[in-house]
Amino acid sequence: FVMRLSAVCLCIILGVVSAQIATTLGPCDPISPIKCMLPFPNDFFTIDDDSTVTGKRLRLTNETFPLSDAGESINATEWNMLDGFSPLPVITSYFGDVSLDNIPPHKDIARSLVSNCPTIILDTVTMERVAHWGELDETTKATTERAFMMWPAQRLVSGRRYIVAMRNMISESSGLPVEPSAAFLALRDNTTSSDPSIYLRRNHFNEDIFPLLGEIGVSRDSLQLAWDFTVGSTESITGRLLHMRDDGLARLPSNGPVYYIDLIEDGPSDLIARRIRGTFETPYYTEHPGPNTHLVLDDDGLPVFQGWTNSTFIVNIPVSLVAQGQSGRILQYGHGLFGSETEINGSYLQEIANDYGYVTCATNWWGMDQFDVPAVTTMMLKNLTNCGIIPDRSQQGMLNFMVLSRMMTGSFASDPAVTFNGISAIDPTKISYNGNSQGGIYGCTFMSVSPDILQGVLGVPGGPYALMLPRSVDFDPYFAILKARYSNSIDRIHLITIIQMLWDRADPVGYFAYTANDPLPNTPSKQIIMQYSLGDSQVTWLSALAMGRSMGAYMFPDNVREDNEILYGFEVTSSDVTTAVIQGYDYGAPLVPQTNTPPEKDTDTHACTRRDPRGVEQMNTLFTTGVIKNYCDGPCLTPTDPPIDRDECHQGYY
Repeated sequence: FVMRLSAVCLCIILGVVSAQIATTLGPCDPISPIKCMLPFPNDFFTIDDDSTVTGKRLRLTNETFPLSDAGESINATEWNMLDGFSPLPVITSYFGDVSLDNIPPHKDIARSLVSNCPTIILDTVTMERVAHWGELDETTKATTERAFMMWPAQRLVSGRRYIVAMRNMISESSGLPVEPSAAFLALRDNTTSSDPSIYLRRNHFNEDIFPLLGEIGVSRDSLQLAWDFTVGSTESITGRLLHMRDDGLARLPSNGPVYYIDLIEDGPSDLIARRIRGTFETPYYTEHPGPNTHLVLDDDGLPVFQGWTNSTFIVNIPVSLVAQGQSGRILQYGHGLFGSETEINGSYLQEIANDYGYVTCATNWWGMDQFDVPAVTTMMLKNLTNCGIIPDRSQQGMLNFMVLSRMMTGSFASDPAVTFNGISAIDPTKISYNGNSQGGIYGCTFMSVSPDILQGVLGVPGGPYALMLPRSVDFDPYFAILKARYSNSIDRIHLITIIQMLWDRADPVGYFAYTANDPLPNTPSKQIIMQYSLGDSQVTWLSALAMGRSMGAYMFPDNVREDNEILYGFEVTSSDVTTAVIQGYDYGAPLVPQTNTPPEKDTDTHACTRRDPRGVEQMNTLFTTGVIKNYCDGPCLTPTDPPIDRDECHQGYY
């Protein structure tokens, strides 16, 4: 009896100790000890939670996130509302001076699927390898502190668990295999460890990671590192914006929002007959309507209606419609990075509007317009905890865009200001979307949730921002701020990852799997053209390809290739398409860096595609016939009739 009682007491004591250990699990995963957040994303940083869609919730602490050189921390509270990780994450680890010789590059993604590939991403549901590519962080001169990064070729499946594994990783300097950490060896080889982060996870690795890798022929004893992570649910990423859309649009009058015309300008140019400036009333869900604000959430984490505010708009009516006495298609436009609605006054858009009879309209992308620059800059300088101001106000901006659509197709279409000789210049039954740069990026998100616009052309788009930012000259001044505050390059990569996790709610990465196929609730499928340029110094072509693959886009034969890359993951067709197409253009720019660094600004092709007559004709054909055609005879190279001067393209949008 005494022995049995002692055994029971011992079990109770061990149970209490284990419970105490489990509830005091440390902030850092020891299997990659050089940095607290490594490897990442990682289910080590989650807890079980039956109230979420995935059954998990993030478990990040202020200690998990990097400290600035001044010792400033980031408060993890907002991140711990997430039920998983980004759907197209940068998978980050560290292997010292690892050689890239046997790592699949972005130029040959198919290499990631061969049986002897050193890097593995395994879908635990289908038990298939996930296509990806790897690179070292080249944004730093500190060669011994470079993060090793793996990028999935396309968006991962929401709510799904993935296993990441590495083997046969070779040191560049020694030519020998990279040594696993002591903590990972203890897990892999089942050796003793006093670290509770090893003890508490041993069963998980033995039952849910190592055996699954074994099923695809990856031996346990060959592994240098392995872990798993769960992608956030669709509801967690898109739920706030969809709720704002459904609630906000339901509050509008049946004939569209209340609007006010502030200025009518006749003949502002030879191509525009009338320019109308004004404001429209839009429901808002942020703490206040201006910059530097967050969404107000209820107990379920959904945005709460706060009242009505005004958003500005511009409408341009072309000379051709007025002269012909006709009603024209509405073309809603999305402006570029930290720009404004005035971009629709650019000469090339005036020409397109007049040539094809479009009434163009625009409002500002709240969250990423010119008025947000001071708040975003201050956040980067002082308080990265506040980075949620970007996605939160951006979601409000998406709603404003949808309200503008309702204005243009509502009573505004019969306003005297748009009526000439008794005929409205606006056909409210025809509305399409076009946006460039940020307008192509955020335009994907907008098109994925818009209930009213069915066709869109996304110029030089991409996603996610974590892939684009280090490769963009536009990010240079903000990256300089991060470098001044955080001297460690791995920390800086993590900071971009941290910001991205909240940005997913506005970034196209949270939405582009649902744009043309498998649409979100109460949303029709869309027809989409994505047009990108080789040599783009602002939006990397790699992010456009990621968007296209994730959207299930088709590609026409002879698509242009950067540095003779092998284009992976696209169905090539010579036929017309009615879903989504991605098409690249080559204007003869020098090869861009094959690293996560930006090209030279002086050879930028970013603004060329929007001026390309082949792309413009392709856009109009989609809008008028519902069909996407190929207007390039072979690869889309620099046209000669009329010619496009790359030097003029990179000088500006107008």
